[in-house]
Amino acid sequence: MKEYSAYIFDFDNTLVDSSHGLEVALRAGFREFGIPYDPKKLPVYMRTPLRDTWEKYKPNCPCKFRDFFELVIVTYDRCYLDEVQLFPDAKECIEVLSSKGKDLGVVSNSLSVHINSILDRLNVRDSFGSIVGADRCMNGKPSPEPVRLCLQELGQDAEDAVMIGDAKNDILSGKAAGTDTVLIDRDDLKVCDEETVRVKDLRDILTPYRRC
Repeated sequence: MKEYSAYIFDFDNTLVDSSHGLEVALRAGFREFGIPYDPKKLPVYMRTPLRDTWEKYKPNCPCKFRDFFELVIVTYDRCYLDEVQLFPDAKECIEVLSSKGKDLGVVSNSLSVHINSILDRLNVRDSFGSIVGADRCMNGKPSPEPVRLCLQELGQDAEDAVMIGDAKNDILSGKAAGTDTVLIDRDDLKVCDEETVRVKDLRDILTPYRRC
């Protein structure tokens, strides 16, 4: 791993463990709108934008997407926001990178208000110079738009930055924006076939600093 000036992270299942809350919320949304739910596909559901999921199962009913989206988000708020915790490797990663003066950002298809609320509660919000949620861009990941906005707010160039996430869309978004990319795959799910650096622990990106 090389050293970068800016580190941009996906949020859910990269920095924080959101599996329980997302599962409850997705089950509620799927059930309400008659979408078949397969527990074995939860890792796929969690890494797929809600709009893409809706269009896959309800391609002829775009007008109902907003209702589906709001039900999932409201359920997520009620069941999850107060329970989420940082992954231990993410906590150490944030601490070390912050101590080295690196610029940190978050790019997520979740809403900015949720991300900010959670990071505030976990006492790490001040470590991040930019939070780009789905509500801040016309096009979310895999578009390069949110990564470019994050870089702009951090005052960094793409060639000095890396995008880190747990899904294919994270890698595609980073590559399209011109950054290097890292896939975090803690459970060896092999969810991405794109060429990229792969790690099982976020602390693996700290190797340049461990040698100091």
